[in-house]
Amino acid sequence: MRDAVRIYARWAIAVAALTLMWAGFAYAGSRPVDARGYLRTALQVAEAAHDAAATGALIGRQQLDGKVFGAFAVTAYDDAAKGLAGAAHKLAGQPPPDDGSAALRDRIAPLMLTAVRELGDAARADDDAALGAAVSGLDDVADQLTDVIEQYR
Repeated sequence: MRDAVRIYARWAIAVAALTLMWAGFAYAGSRPVDARGYLRTALQVAEAAHDAAATGALIGRQQLDGKVFGAFAVTAYDDAAKGLAGAAHKLAGQPPPDDGSAALRDRIAPLMLTAVRELGDAARADDDAALGAAVSGLDDVADQLTDVIEQYR
């Protein structure tokens, strides 16, 4: 009987410790982000969008030069699109805590939409003119994202 009480007491302590640990993780994960944390997230999003746009432009230029085959280009565009989607989800998942953060979001979000549009245009381009226009658009949006990143670092 005494052993059963000891086992039960140890089990109760372990359950209580796990519950407290879970509650701590839940609090840390759900508390509102401050302006500094939002800036860090927004810059990560801008960097991911920049990388996706730059990758799309690179693949497009390689296609125009005849240096990549179709299946590789499709896969590369798909990977870049997935990166953009993840970045957009991350940006949408955190509301800005203040007006300055909202202004940063309002600068990054349209650039991300432009990157998505241009990346889609490059992926489905039927001719060199359409692909060239998409590559130019991707280069432009990558440059604009670079400017945002450098401004807020």
